[in-house]
Amino acid sequence: MSIYFCHLSRRIKVLALALFLFPLFSLANGIVLSDSARVSLLTVAPGSELYSAFGHTGIRVTDYKNKFDVVFNYGTFDFAQPGFYTNFVKGKMRYMIAYERFDDFLNSYYYEKRSVTEQQLRLSAAEMQSVFAFLYNNAKPENREYYYDFFWDNCSTRPRDVFEKTLGNRLKYHTDSGGFEVNKTMHDMLRVYVHDRPWVDFGFDLILGLPCEVIATPRHQTFLPEYLLKYADCATVDGQPFVTKKEVLVQFPRATGDAGFTPMQLCQLLALIGLMLAFAERLKHTHYYGYDFSVFFIAGLLGTIFLLLGIFTSHYSLPKNMNMLWLIPTHLVVSFVLLKKQKPVWLKYYFVATFVLMLAILVGWAWMPQPYSPAARWLIVLLGFRAISIAAHLHTAHKQTP
Repeated sequence: MSIYFCHLSRRIKVLALALFLFPLFSLANGIVLSDSARVSLLTVAPGSELYSAFGHTGIRVTDYKNKFDVVFNYGTFDFAQPGFYTNFVKGKMRYMIAYERFDDFLNSYYYEKRSVTEQQLRLSAAEMQSVFAFLYNNAKPENREYYYDFFWDNCSTRPRDVFEKTLGNRLKYHTDSGGFEVNKTMHDMLRVYVHDRPWVDFGFDLILGLPCEVIATPRHQTFLPEYLLKYADCATVDGQPFVTKKEVLVQFPRATGDAGFTPMQLCQLLALIGLMLAFAERLKHTHYYGYDFSVFFIAGLLGTIFLLLGIFTSHYSLPKNMNMLWLIPTHLVVSFVLLKKQKPVWLKYYFVATFVLMLAILVGWAWMPQPYSPAARWLIVLLGFRAISIAAHLHTAHKQTP
C-alpha cells in the first residue's frame, strides 16, 4: 500500500508490455478450455523493498492442450497515465489487471528471491471456463482499469471476489482454526509486516486515521495475500476442500528489514535537545524563539497536510486522523507569530492551552481510540514542554512591560 504501495513487483514494465503482446499469444475470444485445464492461486511472499512488503497474488490459468500457461495480476499500474501523481494523492489511482506467461512470472520472483506458493483450486470445467472468460474479458483494454483501494480493492481482494462470484454460496469458509489474527485492527495487520521496518511503521502510525482502527475479520485480513492463501486453505466447495493441491514453487528465506537509526531514537534525541535548550535559556535568561518556530512550524505543517488529505482525498484510511490533536494545524500560522518582536497577549494563552492538551494526551494515552506511535510520546513531551516554556517566558515579559 501511496504509502499505499500495492502488492507490486519490479515486473511493472514486463506486465505493461504483456498487455500488448498477449493477444498474439494464441488466445482468441471464445476459446474453450480443454480437459487438461486447471486454475490456481499464486501467492508471492513479501520482498525487501517497500513496494513489495506485503506480497502479491495472481491467478494462474493453465491449459496444456491449448498450449498456454498464464498469470492474471490485478496489481499493476501505468506511470504514464494522465494525472498519475494527482490521482495518487486524491486516492483515485487507476490500477489494472494484466497478464503474462507463467514462466516470466515465476522467473521474476526467482530473481527477487521471493517465495511463490501455488494452490490448485477445486473448480468444475464450467467454472474454470467462467473464471477464465471473466479474467480475459476483464483484461481487455476497455475493461482492465479499476480504482484501487489498499484495504478493500487490491490485487488480493479481487481474486477472492472472482471465485466468490463464480461459486456463490457453495463456497464456504471455516476460519476458526485457519491461523487468522484475533482482535487486531486493520492498522495492526500492517504492523505484522512492517514491525521490523520502524520508519515505515512510524509513517503508518502518523498518516493513518480512525477508519483503520476497526477490527479486521478473517475476510478483512485477505487484503494481504498471505491471508488470502489461508482463506483459501480453510474454504470448502460443496463440503470438499477448495484447495486440492498446494505446492511451494520457489522458496527463499523471508526478507527482513534493517532497523538502523530508529524513529524512537530520533524522537528521544529531539526531546533531549529541547531539554538542553531549556537549561541554556535558564542560564542566559533568554528564550530561543527561533528553535520554537522550527518545532511548531513542522508540527503545524504535518497537521495541515493530514487535514487536507482527510478532506480532499478519497483514501479510505486517511480521514479522522487523531494525530492532529498533537500535530495541530494552527501551529503552522502561530509559529510565525513567535518570530515577531512584539508578541500579542493571546499567544501566552494559546501555548498554555497547547500544554494542557499535550498533558491530557499523555495522561489518556492508554484510552486513545487511535493508538499513537510509541516514538510520538517523546514529540508530545517536547511540544508540551516547549509550549509551557513559551507561556512562562511571555508571562514574565508581559509583567515586566510597563
